[in-house]
Order: sequence, then C-alpha cells, then structure tokens
Amino acid sequence: MSYRYQLVDRIPPDMGEAVVYHTEEFELAGLLCACGCGHRITLLVPDSHEIWDEGGYATIRPSIGVFDAPCKSHYVISAGHVHWLPAFTGAQAAKIMHSQIARHVARDAKPASRWQRAKTAVLRLLSKMRTYITR
Repeated sequence: MSYRYQLVDRIPPDMGEAVVYHTEEFELAGLLCACGCGHRITLLVPDSHEIWDEGGYATIRPSIGVFDAPCKSHYVISAGHVHWLPAFTGAQAAKIMHSQIARHVARDAKPASRWQRAKTAVLRLLSKMRTYITR
C-alpha cells in the first residue's frame, strides 16, 4: 500500500484508504490506519507531526502511534510507503500520551513568544513552499 498526499480545504468525513489528507489552514492531517482496521487518525501539523508531498506520495514524521484503537499500530510513512515499527506497550503509550497532553496544556497556558510565533510562521511557509514546488 502506498499513501498518496492530498492537499484539501477540510478533512473529508469519508476518507479513502491509502490517502493522507492535509489541510494547511487548520493545521491538520487525516488518514485511515495502515493496518486496515478503518480507524481514523488525526494529526496536528506542525505541532506533533510534519507532513509533506513527495511526488504525490505522503511522508510523515515522526512515527504514527495508534494508542486509541485495538490495533495499537506503530509506523512511519516515507514517500507513501509504510514502514512498520514495534508496537508500544501500554505503559509506553500512556507515558507518551501524558507528555503530549502536558505539552499542550503548558503551551496553551502561556502566550507564545515572538520566537515561537516566528518559528510557526516559517514552518507554515516552508510547508506551503514544499507543496508548491512538488506540484
């Protein structure tokens, strides 16, 4: 299976298999789990993941860990190809989820510094340029 990259205005309610939908405006990406279980995955871009188009195929970094579905899949997508990684244990998954929640709470509790706002703006610009260049 090769995941195609699709730039969209909004993540569609009925996602197709092997497609990564990316909305720059809402800084989100959506896809169905690579294991085939049908679980919907939503990624925050660029907060937790980076996504880019490589000749029509998606690359996502860092890895995707599915903690909220029975499959517990763990993989990366590189130029559309799924590379499977060892599943996280329950303790590892809980630790990662708690650290992500803590990071979001801390970020939301204080206003972003000028440096953080500039960094976010540059990341958005680079993402748009990458998309424009690969079209």
